[in-house]
Amino acid sequence: MAYDGTLKTRVKLTQEQLDRVCERHQRFAEGRNGGARANLPFYDLTGLDLTGRNLTGAFLSGAILREVSLRGSILDYADLYGADLRGADLRKARLYRTDLRGANIRGANLENAALVEVDLRDGALVNRSSPGEKKVVGFQPGPADLSTARINNADMARAKMTGSFARQVDFTNTTLNGARLERSDLRDCNFIGADLHGAALAGADLRGANLDGAFMNELDLMDTARTDSEAAAIKNLPPLPVEEEPAGDPEPPPEPLEELMRLHMLWLGSGGKLGRQLDISGRNLEGANLAGAVLTLALADKVKLRNATLRGVQFQAARLEGADFRSADLRGADLRGAVMNRAILIDARLDGANVSSLQIASSHQVMRASLVRARLAGASLAEANFNSCDLTMADLTGCNRTGTTMDDAILDGARMAAPSF
Repeated sequence: MAYDGTLKTRVKLTQEQLDRVCERHQRFAEGRNGGARANLPFYDLTGLDLTGRNLTGAFLSGAILREVSLRGSILDYADLYGADLRGADLRKARLYRTDLRGANIRGANLENAALVEVDLRDGALVNRSSPGEKKVVGFQPGPADLSTARINNADMARAKMTGSFARQVDFTNTTLNGARLERSDLRDCNFIGADLHGAALAGADLRGANLDGAFMNELDLMDTARTDSEAAAIKNLPPLPVEEEPAGDPEPPPEPLEELMRLHMLWLGSGGKLGRQLDISGRNLEGANLAGAVLTLALADKVKLRNATLRGVQFQAARLEGADFRSADLRGADLRGAVMNRAILIDARLDGANVSSLQIASSHQVMRASLVRARLAGASLAEANFNSCDLTMADLTGCNRTGTTMDDAILDGARMAAPSF
């Protein structure tokens, strides 16, 4: 079962203390001075009021939030791993990509909530020991428990619920298209009017579930359990594999980074006739110091540069799709014409960075910097140049945009709070 909240030492906050934490987090989210991220792992917040609060990116792993009012609150990207949310009021709350692995949500009210791509997998099936993640010895929640929760009229598109315990949940009229529900216990759930198109249901226990009026393909039910005999067969399946997060790094190239950069400089200086173009795609360079490095035209898709020092780096026309720049120092960096689609720049420093278009003198070609679907929540963009940058569907919530220019930038579907000037 999910984590039951048992821990020897806990700090219990008063409403006044919690309000102060939330006010500092709000300033942090808006990029104002005096802000600080809400950092309350394993704190006891039972019965307190967080109605309408912006808790984007808050760290609440293992926290006790029983009977807490989170109605209309914003919990995008928040860490609620193993949190106890029994009986909580989450009506109309927003939990985009929130980490709820192993959380206990029994009896909670999530009517009209937005839980797009929320992670509700079994907490015991995920490795929490990757670099940069806080870990408490002996804290390993089991399956996420959603039993008897009310999640009607909610949006759970592409939610991850593999191995979760969700018995007697009311999913009436809820969007579950593309959701991962393999091996989940969904007995006696109500799916009337639910959208299950593309949902993965292999090995799910659907005994007693009401699927009347559910929008789905009947073929999706072929590998589910609808009878006791089918459920018995599912129990005999091999256990789910442990999921490693993040995925293991690929084998690094034989040359050290210094040699690769030397060859890249030779390649740039000779117009491609000598040396070799730098390709660090997928490499783990967390914490590396590359301040002032010339990485023009580098290939670096999905490179891991979390907490790296990249001040003044030259990344003109570089390919950085899916790159991880969380908390990296990119102040004064030249990112003109760089392709950074789906890059993660949460809490990064881009003060004074140039993320505009790049003019190619020889061909009169203009290369637009692209950050489509990039995540910049909480990043500092003070005095940065994003003119003509493509920020379609980018997340700019909580960014410090003091003096930032975005003339002719493409902002279709971009999420951004009011700037702090």
